[in-house]
Amino acid sequence: GSYFPPSVKTILMSQSDFMLPDFPERDYSIPRKYDFTLSGSDQDVAYDCVGWSSYAKNWSFVKESLEVMCGEYNLRGALVATVSKDGKKACSIPKSCEGKMIQTKYIPQEEYHSYLKQSRFGFIPQVHDASPRVITQSLAMDVPVLMNAHISGGWKYLNKKTGEFFTDMRDFRQSLERILKGTDTELHYEPRKWVRQHYGDKISGKRLFKFVEKNFGDRVTLPKGTKLLITESDR
Repeated sequence: GSYFPPSVKTILMSQSDFMLPDFPERDYSIPRKYDFTLSGSDQDVAYDCVGWSSYAKNWSFVKESLEVMCGEYNLRGALVATVSKDGKKACSIPKSCEGKMIQTKYIPQEEYHSYLKQSRFGFIPQVHDASPRVITQSLAMDVPVLMNAHISGGWKYLNKKTGEFFTDMRDFRQSLERILKGTDTELHYEPRKWVRQHYGDKISGKRLFKFVEKNFGDRVTLPKGTKLLITESDR
């Protein structure tokens, strides 16, 4: 249902529609170091990842899916921001993942990117997350995503060129197998090409400008010659 009365003008747009990191296309001749990367930013690490932030990141489901990815598929991955800032506590992971998963503290963006760009796919299991920038960052690095179909926002970025959806543990294995097969098939996914054709400052900035001009032109005076409106993030 709609949250706003019909008279209120709305646009489906997120901060993540704007600035895209500039990375080259994937070089398929270089093997990927990790099967996947997961960003667990701001997890409730002190409480073994139980709490609001971890609920938002769907950590209880992550543990179930890790059991499958490590135990049945023998995958290797990076679980970013799943260790406390002092390095003393980490979110517990299944025994089958020991030696296969790297767990890191909350790390700078560039360091996170270095894991992601060496991965076969980005893992986006969260539901209560508006529109994570990690999705468009992953796509801009030519890394497809395996995404929870119930995600609050961010679903608009997923199609056959950018990755796969799963809905719960019942179809998780099929989706996982599809992305593992597709990500090593040259140009089966073309996430970088797709996201650059549809998003980024120029495209989203023009769209936001047109929306404001059309609906609020009588109330908003923009500097002469304005063609784009770009949002800024403080993070």
